[in-house]
Amino acid sequence: MMRAEVAAAAIALLTAAGCHHGPVPAPAHGRGEHPGVVATDNISANSFFGDVKVTAMSAACAGRVQLAQGVATLKDGCFSGDTNVVLCTDSTAPNPVRCAAGDGQLEISGTGADVINYARVR
Repeated sequence: MMRAEVAAAAIALLTAAGCHHGPVPAPAHGRGEHPGVVATDNISANSFFGDVKVTAMSAACAGRVQLAQGVATLKDGCFSGDTNVVLCTDSTAPNPVRCAAGDGQLEISGTGADVINYARVR
């Protein structure tokens, strides 16, 4: 019985060792930034189960738009064609939303004057 308890404690310790996160510094007064923290585009990750691949996109093509009579068309060069992967969600109510990327635009249709969040993923 003692071996099982020691093994369980060792597994718990090893599992918890990979989950340590340092304390988050308090925000600076009025600036919404963390003092002593320099923002970079360096992203790192590790996993107990192996390598982790992280991809960061520097130019975000995302935003929020309010529909007018259930439709909206956004003109933006970040939408390059119908092969773009675009995510859209209705933040006003659980209503269905249709998003179709085209060459230089995103067409959104939904319900009434709902507010739609959108993001081009690829």
